[in-house]
Amino acid sequence: MNKIEYFIIDNLNLPSKSITNTISLLDEGATYPFIARYRKELTGGLNEVQIEKIDILLKYYRELNDRKKTIIKSITEQDKLTDELRAKIENCSKKAELEDLYLPYKPKRRTKATIAIEKGLKPVAIAMLSKSFRDNRDKFLSRFIDKENDLNTIEDVMDLAVYIIIEKVKEDADIRNIVRTSGTNKGIIISLKKKNSIDKRDIYKNYYEYKELVKSIPSHRYLAINRGEREKILTFKIEFPTETNLNIVNNKYINNNIFSDDVSKCCKFAMKQIELSVETEVRNELFDRSSEEAINVFRKNLKTLLMQPPAGEVSILGIDPGIRTGSKYSLIDQQGNLIKYGTIYTEKGTQEKEKAKKEITKLLKENSPEYIAIGNGTYSREIYDFIANITEYNVITSVPVIVNESGASVYSGSQIGRDEFPELDITIRGAISIARRLQDPLSELVKIDPKSIGVGQYQHDVNQKMLKKALDDTIISCVNKVGVNVNTASWTLLKYVSGFNENIAKKFVTFREGNGKFSKREEFKKISYFTNKVFELSAGFLRISKGSDILDASAIHPESYDIVYRMAKYFKCDVKELLGNSNLIEKIAPEKYTDDKRGLPTVKDIIIELEKPGGDPRSKFIPYILDSQYRSIEDLKIDLIIEGTVTNVTNFGAFIDIGVHQDGLCHISEVSNKYIKNIEDVLHPGDRVKVRIIDLDIKRKRISLSIKQI
Repeated sequence: MNKIEYFIIDNLNLPSKSITNTISLLDEGATYPFIARYRKELTGGLNEVQIEKIDILLKYYRELNDRKKTIIKSITEQDKLTDELRAKIENCSKKAELEDLYLPYKPKRRTKATIAIEKGLKPVAIAMLSKSFRDNRDKFLSRFIDKENDLNTIEDVMDLAVYIIIEKVKEDADIRNIVRTSGTNKGIIISLKKKNSIDKRDIYKNYYEYKELVKSIPSHRYLAINRGEREKILTFKIEFPTETNLNIVNNKYINNNIFSDDVSKCCKFAMKQIELSVETEVRNELFDRSSEEAINVFRKNLKTLLMQPPAGEVSILGIDPGIRTGSKYSLIDQQGNLIKYGTIYTEKGTQEKEKAKKEITKLLKENSPEYIAIGNGTYSREIYDFIANITEYNVITSVPVIVNESGASVYSGSQIGRDEFPELDITIRGAISIARRLQDPLSELVKIDPKSIGVGQYQHDVNQKMLKKALDDTIISCVNKVGVNVNTASWTLLKYVSGFNENIAKKFVTFREGNGKFSKREEFKKISYFTNKVFELSAGFLRISKGSDILDASAIHPESYDIVYRMAKYFKCDVKELLGNSNLIEKIAPEKYTDDKRGLPTVKDIIIELEKPGGDPRSKFIPYILDSQYRSIEDLKIDLIIEGTVTNVTNFGAFIDIGVHQDGLCHISEVSNKYIKNIEDVLHPGDRVKVRIIDLDIKRKRISLSIKQI
């Protein structure tokens, strides 16, 4: 094994062969979904999460290695590189520790220590640290008096010489690492309210006088404190176990000679400097750790939201509720195309309300949409009741459904929204998005910046670069898990297909519009920019419904069609007869169809796909019907049991929509009688749950909920 494999194994404990092959595939440009789905023989069946971790560590190792080369080159040019130092640098596995090793050799501006050395005071520093120094102190120091260098007294000599010791201690890689480790493992975060600061809504009240160990503080608390400091309401610091660390430094540098007291003062001063420097590093490490935890929560929430069950290819009436400017509606067909749109006013007097009733009744009777999707924003409950009365009175089968509209307004005002419907008002676009969101959440939500969907935790406070990559990877994973219909998909969906990017997606759609629908996957190769590599990475995820080759509607990769043909030949039937035929499929012996490149994992995946070709991994859609009794927070009471929908999950609890214009919070302690480490393992956005109301604050619009008390 090479060094990079050892490095990754130390962190992930995966088989070396899996790591080596995954690295090769990543270097060839393969994507996580492609590797996980179609290269199981090479990776040993690694999933996307494991592949992503290998990729992250691979990039870290290579950055670390490049930095090592730069540092070795710099120290070599200074003629200061020893075999011991080279070995330390080459064996270093952390960026911070590598920079500690380089610190004494790093080009720096002129310091008091370098001035002291220039004035010939290095022997003084050596003597101060020497075990064998036995000379008379003043007599020794007087040798270095030099009026031309402003060293007029022995005090001048000592005042300057100590900076050599201070710098030596400050740049000691071992000491810095000890301090850093102590800050991470034993450090305490102390936050206080900043003097004269104004916290208008007492948002940060819990952190006015707050202490917690660095190693155990939850991400949401640290990010809240961090934000409070940024908003100049809080101030916080990290308290190190200074005395313990100082004892270690003293033991290393004090040698019980006549300079012991002087060296002790140097060590104490240096320790303050080290702690200030290392505190920044510990903060950064804590920020990255908290960001990673918060981002992981966001990713899980986003995945759940993207993988919500679609209503499917049915006609839907979408309504974006409004009071003063009216409620906008849009009717879409089975493919999401706009049929009709308009505005109704239900709060401008009896005449307008009756007009709205007639308009919607006529629309529903003439078009019979399967569902009526109503955005869950302001006035949603009133519109839901308005629609429910119409459908009930007129015996209309269209089912009203409340839909989470977070981000719909962002889509409406976006360039994507303008490009799709340039002639429409921004509010009508919102109603279209709400309808499409019920029809196929994945296809519609990919058009919106995930940060606008409202399922994150402190998403504006985390590392934005990390966040963007993580969310993009999540969308890519979901899109490829479901697969994409190449003849109906927008470029906004196609750009997330394995091997694609925005440019390829747009050109793909342009080609389709100019040449008509695709009838088989092989036709992709006619497109000049569609290279063999792009075809390899994307073909299995691109589906053609009702094409000339029935396998093109499945997740079976074209590179493995020959296996299916051999299976069909064995049973003396057409491929079409084999698909979904459990009697034949259960007789297939997988080992008969393996070869050098395609082993049992691939053949078994093919068999699974034959059973349910092109199957949707998302669960069955079940419309959520609101409880008609409770319309506002004023209708609620303590101990009431009500059904709701989880809208967001955080480390500290879940927010649940119970249909009263204000989400309630179920704290993690109220989710279960059993200990829960990660709430996202139990609850997900979109989950339907029964809750008990355990506390109400109508003035502050706060609803406390419990699941475990049901």
